Amino acid sequence: MARAVILQHVAFEGPAALLPWLQQQGFDIEIVALYDAQPLPAVGTFDWLLILGGPMSAADHATYPWLAAEKTLIRDAVQHGCTVVGICLGAQLIATALGGLLVPGACREIGWFPVQPTIDCPPDIALLFRDMPKVLHWHSDTFTLPDGACHLLASEACANQAFLIGDRVLGLQCHLESDAATVAGLCGHCRDDLAPGEWVQSISELVAGAAQVEGLHERLNALLALLPYRPADPQPA
Repeated sequence: MARAVILQHVAFEGPAALLPWLQQQGFDIEIVALYDAQPLPAVGTFDWLLILGGPMSAADHATYPWLAAEKTLIRDAVQHGCTVVGICLGAQLIATALGGLLVPGACREIGWFPVQPTIDCPPDIALLFRDMPKVLHWHSDTFTLPDGACHLLASEACANQAFLIGDRVLGLQCHLESDAATVAGLCGHCRDDLAPGEWVQSISELVAGAAQVEGLHERLNALLALLPYRPADPQPA
């Protein structure tokens, strides 16, 4: 049985639709609550590493000292041939762990806005997003792509919405996994982010948008199904 470890940064932003998909695939699953000082796992004890979102900056090592160790774990997991998936903050951590830069976005992007495939997006992934679905965004930072990353998705407000490195490292700035509980948690705990802006929706718009998540979960499931179930041989140091 393959083993998946989920790194959770805050109590109100959980795995949502990721969890039932992993269960359906037969993974043995462990959720590590970093906000509760649970220790990071050792590389070699898992096949998949999934890194969730959170309101902190990926560069805020002083306030959250485990972020540096988390980036080291990400690098080691990639080197070890594990499948690695990051959502929002998780995507930023993967990008910066592998040589990309964390940079302020041109604006806050919070709400249900379309994403579309880039010119470089592989056809099987582009097909999943050709109708430009509206997905949940909740971020102000963005990142530059690490070397070797394939740029998959973009939105009007933020170019780097998804990337793939090889066939087993996936970063999603947007929240394909989100459900009604995700939206409620973000609205309740991150209300200060909702100051009016060009790409910031109201709480009522955010809550109403959660009605469409089932279709997004189907796309997420199809995307995850493209990733290898078992790890590759470790890369040479």
